[in-house]
Amino acid sequence: MSKQTESNLFILSSFKQPRGFYQHLLSGITTYEGLATRILKQIEAAHSFRQVERVRELARILINIPIREYQLTAQYYLVWCKCRELDYHSEILERIIEQSQTCKTRALFSRGAFEWYKGNNEAALYFYSEALGTSSTISEYIDLSRTIAVLKGTEGFHRSAIRDLDNLLPVIKYAEPRVYYDFLNSYAVELVQEHRLSEAHDASLGAVSSPFGRFYPEWQETRSEIRSRQKRRSTIAIPLTLVKGEYEELLEPEAPEDTTHDLRIQTVIDFMNTNLERRVDLNELANLVNLSKSHFSHLFKAQTNLSPGQYLIRLRMEKARHLLATSFLRSSKSWHQ
Repeated sequence: MSKQTESNLFILSSFKQPRGFYQHLLSGITTYEGLATRILKQIEAAHSFRQVERVRELARILINIPIREYQLTAQYYLVWCKCRELDYHSEILERIIEQSQTCKTRALFSRGAFEWYKGNNEAALYFYSEALGTSSTISEYIDLSRTIAVLKGTEGFHRSAIRDLDNLLPVIKYAEPRVYYDFLNSYAVELVQEHRLSEAHDASLGAVSSPFGRFYPEWQETRSEIRSRQKRRSTIAIPLTLVKGEYEELLEPEAPEDTTHDLRIQTVIDFMNTNLERRVDLNELANLVNLSKSHFSHLFKAQTNLSPGQYLIRLRMEKARHLLATSFLRSSKSWHQ
């Protein structure tokens, strides 16, 4: 790649980045494809952290690469930057949808988002469904499925939304980190609507504690809403001291808290931990410890405060959170190389 060609690539750039940044961008690059690949990695990292100016700067460089597909991708990210400033350009997205192969799914996704923002939920669902049909990665599939579930939730179908999100739990560990944590937040929102505050708390905590947490204020809002509801729930409980004052003779002595699980329940928990990757039903768990389903469910909840299904979901979330955290550390290193 000639010096003149290198220079031309930056003509439309505002040169806000330090000189070393561009030297690193071009270091060892001999082809346009190699340069475009490196720029796209930088854009995707900045996009995940909502660094609008960095995305815009890199997209302005990418759009000068004389390969049509990369130019269309650059246009998509420039539209995204405008969208963050509440300036929507549906016509550009329509052109990208028609002409691009690699960016078609993202353009359809954003086109659906535009319709959602305008309150056209039916049109939004159409574009999301179209995008789902063109998705080529597991992250795109999960993100789109999550969004469709959330759309159901906004229409009041919270149980259906939770079922859809539950179905994604076994595969979310394969998603990119930003998609994974966005999923946790959406899951928390729907769990709140079903008054499952303990599970919502865990999911929300995972999202806001992630490296992306401070860049997504809506995740913080979810966290605040859960705390508010938990506080309201605790304040309406009857204080035990008031009950004791009048009815102390009717109260049985409080039993000491026992955190040791029944051997049968521990056996089931161990079994769950070794079978997180596959579907496990209530009948199989009950048979494992020679109990009826109803007796087993009652015993399990009495000792864990969760149903077997809820406990299994929590185990899967914890494992996925751990895997995502470790994979994120590895991937974040590569983003800065």
